[in-house]
Amino acid sequence: MGNAAIALAGLARLRDPESHGRLALSITDICIANPLSERAEPLAGEILVTLARKAEEKVRIAMAAALAECDWAPHGIVRFLAFDAPAVARDIILRSLRLTEADLVELTETRSLAHRCLIAERPGISGAVSDALCHRVEPDVMRALINNATASLTETGFTRCAEFAICDSDCGETLSRRHDLPEAIARKLYATVSATVRDQLLDRFNLDPAKIAPVAEFAAEAARADDGDTSAASLIEKLQFAGKLNPGFAVKTLSEGREIVFDHAIAALCGLSVDDWRKVLALSGARTLALACRAARIDRSIYPTVLRAMQKSGRIHDGIEDQAMAGAARIFRDYTPGKAHDSLRRMADSA
Repeated sequence: MGNAAIALAGLARLRDPESHGRLALSITDICIANPLSERAEPLAGEILVTLARKAEEKVRIAMAAALAECDWAPHGIVRFLAFDAPAVARDIILRSLRLTEADLVELTETRSLAHRCLIAERPGISGAVSDALCHRVEPDVMRALINNATASLTETGFTRCAEFAICDSDCGETLSRRHDLPEAIARKLYATVSATVRDQLLDRFNLDPAKIAPVAEFAAEAARADDGDTSAASLIEKLQFAGKLNPGFAVKTLSEGREIVFDHAIAALCGLSVDDWRKVLALSGARTLALACRAARIDRSIYPTVLRAMQKSGRIHDGIEDQAMAGAARIFRDYTPGKAHDSLRRMADSA
């Protein structure tokens, strides 16, 4: 095996793309033909990674498609391809049994939205992976996860999915059909989803209206909380204490025209006082809103909806929408949530 390794390493330095690609696919075929020994597996993985680093994307896609179906594929190359561009990673993420839970969590935390959407679609993901996927409350990821009936959900996962379903009735219906839906989550869904879904939950869980009433009353309080700053502040404080304040709730309140509640929600999510939030919004409308969305971990795809709602209410008057979108794109690209918070904090301190 030592001589073979030396020869293959030399071949991996081939500069002609076509020859390099053929070699990469040939070695891939050799590795998946028969199970490798414990000594050969890491070496084969290292050789394949060397080849993949210089291979064209179409070759890496073909390697991934072949290795995804192999139960003994070298872990090193499987992991390498999973962290590649989404087009390459797709088959590996969706089908390879060689990816570990730790690999999937790391992918979720460090790679792109497209990678997270693929992971959310993967059959049989664990509760730890689902929790990592829920962390950012990204709409596309949440929808994919809720629609993945084979995904395991922890108590935290169920709670975050239910909170997201408040803003998405289709997700509420899907979540309500899960065989492992806890009764506590069923009560939460009952208080927030359509009458049709409520009837389904009543039939399935034989829910006691007396137990549902406190949750429904809490939801009703949320709907009434636009009476003023005092009631809005009280609601947000309760949501924070219960661990239920999230980006989806903030966006929902704005879409419903409950601007006072939105102010308190977005301020809390950004770590600002509501007075500071209103000051910085008045200073630099569209930029402040983009920074706040980034700091609050509101998905970039939601920003145009948030911006238009604020413009419709007359709270943002920045001129051309295309310019606002371009500025927001730069903020979502260049700022981490922490950096966006710090920028808002400096704006508030200097106002």
